[in-house]
Amino acid sequence: MTRVRHIKKGDTVVALSGADKGKTGKVLEVRQAKGLVKVEGIGATKRHTKPSQTSPKGGIVEGNRWMPAGKFQASSEGGKKLGRVSFKTEGNEKKRVYSGAKK
Repeated sequence: MTRVRHIKKGDTVVALSGADKGKTGKVLEVRQAKGLVKVEGIGATKRHTKPSQTSPKGGIVEGNRWMPAGKFQASSEGGKKLGRVSFKTEGNEKKRVYSGAKK
């Protein structure tokens, strides 16, 4: 797997393929070494747990699953316009800049 260069924690992304195609969400976590991301509201799972000391009642726990970063593309804050992330240098500073695709 390769590093995740186009997505960062907190970015708004759009799913490009799969059952959740077209849905937008905020990136919760990024796993660089494996090229995986967790996105809020996309890839939701339910897990049945037995009672334990940490969760005395047990029950159904909802969470998000790890998904390949290549299935997502950065979007504008509203999630309406897809685009790419690039870097610009100003003096000694390197800034991450979102550049929207022109239609």
